[in-house]
Amino acid sequence: MTTARARGVITLLAVVACVIGCSNPERDKVEHVKKGDQYVADKKDQFAVIEYASAIKIDPKYGDAHWKLAQTYERLNNANAAFPAYIRAADALPENREAQIKAIEILLLARRFDDARSRAENLLKRKTDDAEARVLRANALAGAGDADGAIAAVREVLQIDPRNSRALVTLGAIHQQAGRPQEAESVFRQAVDVEPESAGARLALAGFLAGARRMTEAEKVLGEVLAKEPRHLLANRMLAELYLVTQRVKEAEAPLKVIVDATQDPQPRFQLADYYIASERVKDATDILTALSKDPRTLAEAEARLASLEYAQGKTAEAHTRLEALLVRIPNYPTALTMKARWLLGENKPEALESAKAATAADPQSTEALTLLGMIQERNGQTAEAIKAYTEVLRLSPRSAAAQTALSRLSLVTGKKDDAVRFAEEAKRSQPGSLDARVALVRGRLSAGDLNGAEAEVAELLKGAPNAPIAHALQGYILASRKNPTAARRSFERALELSPGFPEAVGGLSALDVDAKAPASAVARLEAEIAKQPTNTALLTMAAQAYAASGDLASAEDRLRRAVTANPRFTNGYTMLAQLYMKQRKLKEARAEFEGIAQRDPSAVGARTMVGMLFEVEGRVDDARKIYESLVGSNVDAPVAANNLAYIYAQQGTNLDMALQLATSAKPKLPDNPNVDDTIGWVYYKKDLASLAVGPLESSLAKMPNNPEVLMHLGLVYAKTGNKPKARDLLARARSLNPKIGGADVERALASISQ
Repeated sequence: MTTARARGVITLLAVVACVIGCSNPERDKVEHVKKGDQYVADKKDQFAVIEYASAIKIDPKYGDAHWKLAQTYERLNNANAAFPAYIRAADALPENREAQIKAIEILLLARRFDDARSRAENLLKRKTDDAEARVLRANALAGAGDADGAIAAVREVLQIDPRNSRALVTLGAIHQQAGRPQEAESVFRQAVDVEPESAGARLALAGFLAGARRMTEAEKVLGEVLAKEPRHLLANRMLAELYLVTQRVKEAEAPLKVIVDATQDPQPRFQLADYYIASERVKDATDILTALSKDPRTLAEAEARLASLEYAQGKTAEAHTRLEALLVRIPNYPTALTMKARWLLGENKPEALESAKAATAADPQSTEALTLLGMIQERNGQTAEAIKAYTEVLRLSPRSAAAQTALSRLSLVTGKKDDAVRFAEEAKRSQPGSLDARVALVRGRLSAGDLNGAEAEVAELLKGAPNAPIAHALQGYILASRKNPTAARRSFERALELSPGFPEAVGGLSALDVDAKAPASAVARLEAEIAKQPTNTALLTMAAQAYAASGDLASAEDRLRRAVTANPRFTNGYTMLAQLYMKQRKLKEARAEFEGIAQRDPSAVGARTMVGMLFEVEGRVDDARKIYESLVGSNVDAPVAANNLAYIYAQQGTNLDMALQLATSAKPKLPDNPNVDDTIGWVYYKKDLASLAVGPLESSLAKMPNNPEVLMHLGLVYAKTGNKPKARDLLARARSLNPKIGGADVERALASISQ
């Protein structure tokens, strides 16, 4: 007879067996795709995305799921997610020609020309007369700068089919890109001649004419297309854009309405609503969006836009209420989560971070959500996390100037000057007209000490944006660096004329006052601005520096306290406060500040290193050692901690092999730091390898000729290698600077070389 306990065990075993055996990944992934297909049929694409993504999570190489996910993203008008999904679909479906063609087209749009060419050539290996693949390959060659190769590739198609209008259009585009407008126009017109009924050829010609600012001619060609096909979508869209570009805003409404009437696609309705918003016809936009919100397919996007419209009108409470209601219905809707995070960021609400994290979790491919997450983390002082977010943006969108500019800015924060310049240069290439990118490049060059390069960039900046206060402020900093305070002051004052109270100009003038031994003037200037902006962290920090320069450390401390109170994540403020305490020998207070930084931001390597260094100053070497060991063991980039730990091991005569490894690992990261050379030499001495210690210690002494410890270390090494005159000289100099240095070791060495 089975006991109750035995039956319980049997039941438990059955459950476990089911958990192990009932899960079938192959079946589960197919089920997810079937559910996704049903959601698509029911016009619930936002839910279909979740099912297709779940199938991919089970099998990352499931091509059918990738393909359907990409198509769904495209229907949702989410190009940032659709494009990489199409690429992954093509990777998983190498034999699917449609997937490969789509991937090539996307790669061309993303300017990844080598990848596009490679895929086109793979298609041609399977079918050498694939005209579409040949044309796409030509586009890739043209994009990569090989105009001659692209032209040759198109002519191969035209030799087979001289009346291939698509090939002719591609040839015209290649000539246009290569700066040969006459040849381009000739070929576009040839494409129209060989296929007069082709709307595509005429639209390509119209696009060329519009690009050449020949708007009247472009409008005429578009009229020819619309005379035959009044409801042609692209022709009407181009005509609407032409009207908007030529400031004929009212005329743009008609073609936009044609597009709406000609298709069941909801996107033209959204575009018409956008037109009404831009034209300040809020009621018309609201009517369209309200109608769209009644359709399950477009409810989410329409409600999000209605909320955005309310927010723009200052109806903040109503906008938040609408958005929250939408998120109750669709909790993981990325657009709504991103919008909420952006609003909360603008309102300085701490909840912005969680909303941004939720948005990126809902759509990991959204560069908009990731960029916003990086912005919030950067503002919160979470530098490492912000760098990770922006780096992911660049992985998804390699030409994102916003991410490149942000990474340049953060590289300066982390002391990586070369990276700051590199990212700024990439941002400028990605978006030549970006003021932020140009400013970042000037800052990077200034930080790297490249005054000539910074000056050239500022001249270019001033030429393009003569009334940008930041351009004049940066020019002021360059002139100050060139020891021309009079001209620098003029530049800062010009920035203030353009933007009264501009912080960088106020800071620049204050710095000039301090340099001129007039800190009281700097304090007065800054306090006047602080009275208008009492929680401005930058102004409070600059005031603290001015007070410190005047010797008023109490007021400096007060302003720093106010700065970190206004922005609790202002890490640099805590660092400055700790340095102020150190200057006053308030070591415990300084350590408390750095410990607070490390607690708020565990990735703050510098703060944790400073805690260890302060422990050393207090004589608590074992506590310092534990801090350094924690840093070195956590695989973070902490060369100072590695060097300091190596020195402690050398002093204690323990773990000498590890000490040598730590010190030599710090050297490439701190190549010009004499303390690292001193540590390496001292470890060699402790390992009884005195001859190897000479070089590093001599290098250290050349940079720190009056450092008693380095003098002592090299003196002991010379004593051990038999160089008695130099040993006596260096040890005597060390003792003159610090009579007790080295203790018994120096006494023994002096005794040995006195004979």
